[in-house]
Amino acid sequence: MFAGFNLAITSQELKELVGSGNFDYYKKIGREHLKPKKAIFEENIQKYIENGIADGTKIENDWFPKIETDIFISHSHIDEEISLTLAGWLHDEFQIDCFIDSCVWGYAGHLLELINKEYSDKRKDDNGGYLYNHEKCNTASKHVNIMLCMALQKMIDKVEATFVINTRNSIDKYKDVYEDSTFSPWIYTEIVCTQIVRHKRLSEYRKKHLIKKEVSESYSEIQQEFKAVYEVSLDHLKILNKEILNNWGIAWKDIDSKSNMYALDELYKIVIPEAMEDIRRFYKEHLAILG
Repeated sequence: MFAGFNLAITSQELKELVGSGNFDYYKKIGREHLKPKKAIFEENIQKYIENGIADGTKIENDWFPKIETDIFISHSHIDEEISLTLAGWLHDEFQIDCFIDSCVWGYAGHLLELINKEYSDKRKDDNGGYLYNHEKCNTASKHVNIMLCMALQKMIDKVEATFVINTRNSIDKYKDVYEDSTFSPWIYTEIVCTQIVRHKRLSEYRKKHLIKKEVSESYSEIQQEFKAVYEVSLDHLKILNKEILNNWGIAWKDIDSKSNMYALDELYKIVIPEAMEDIRRFYKEHLAILG
């Protein structure tokens, strides 16, 4: 990953950015853009089992495959419309590929249900419902959650940028204890991951794109379930908001010839101008090599 961004934006602000009449249009584009990336799930869990042992690597690769993409969008499931619309806007306006885990990988709960159905002694109770062996469910849950956690970390390490959508559904103050916190273990995982993954030079990502080009030419208080709160630090994430996104869009539209340009560089000029020296040096060296 090169950069992480703290995108504080509301649904209303996003509507103002893209145009209220275009919100559903961009949401549809986002959904369609992500659809080809969606993994095809195999219902029969037995194909991963040999001699009573499940191949965790194959399960992770099939259910949570690594995708070639530019931006990882971290969001609360409540903000799915915001994330989809943002992905559609970025793809349509800037030709940037985005990744939203729930839209591509589906939900880990479905995989967990398949495993529990086969291996956790599922049986009907007296009321027509189902019971599982608690310890076996815990074992299955640990494996599935670790698979998802590792897949998330690999994706964040691989992408160029991560956008953390910061709304009250994802990040909020917790009493007088934490200024920024989240109740979501997955948002917590993703934010911490942006702190600890390898931070690569921007030129590494531009090399990849040039090679391709050359070859191809908040929860309710009454919710009755276990909840835990996690303090999160957003200090390492660059501030992003509606105004910056709007200025980015204007700057990109004002460029007459985009053939040798990359849209994220225009964002970095605004938010991380110091990174552009590395890019200028890279392009100068690249053009010198090409003669």
